[in-house]
Amino acid sequence: MAGPTFHSFAATFGCVGDIKATMNIRESIQSQFSGKAFERPLFYSHDKGLRFELSLGGDWLDQFDLALRKSHEICEDIFDKEIVACYRIFSDEPLVSSISTFRELRDIGLFPERDKEHWFERVAVDEDWIEDENEDYWHTVAVKLPKSSLKKLLWCSMAQDLGVKPCPQVNIYLFDLSKGVEVWPYDDRGMDVIGNTAMLSQLYKKFNSYLLDYDREIMDTNFG
Repeated sequence: MAGPTFHSFAATFGCVGDIKATMNIRESIQSQFSGKAFERPLFYSHDKGLRFELSLGGDWLDQFDLALRKSHEICEDIFDKEIVACYRIFSDEPLVSSISTFRELRDIGLFPERDKEHWFERVAVDEDWIEDENEDYWHTVAVKLPKSSLKKLLWCSMAQDLGVKPCPQVNIYLFDLSKGVEVWPYDDRGMDVIGNTAMLSQLYKKFNSYLLDYDREIMDTNFG
């Protein structure tokens, strides 16, 4: 399934030559984050992490504007040069069925022609609750982008629940694999950061006023 599915997808974008036999990005993510980089909610899946509150009410434009500004301010301190972005799609269909989503990402400069990796995992199901013969998968496509793409990546994440365009229908996870830090801006409400405890400690101090009060006691225990 994986070979033909990604071959068709890659051929459509003219990047068959970029398919890699070894998944270097995937292996690095698995190793650095103990195989739990995509568990949700991310903050509660790891011993130490930060959870930032982004939007604070108001109309949709106020929420979007504040969430974008706060998330960008925090991420400016995290990323230096290269960002590894992982686009995640939940589907019971081959990846090629989501080609319009990746075309939208390409049109806004977030889907480069080279250095892409694709993998998928079957979603664990309760056999007693299976209603049809379809199998559900999480598809992941990882790309490498320059830091100048940061605001676009955050825009697409913040727009998920607000109907702001462009808004590709993917979950976006951001990594700095040289520092061992992962960022999940799940929507305009908040953003989780895990990984390098030294970096998290710096963020805890600098952006303390942005931390989500609901989970502040946990973060104070770990970093305060």
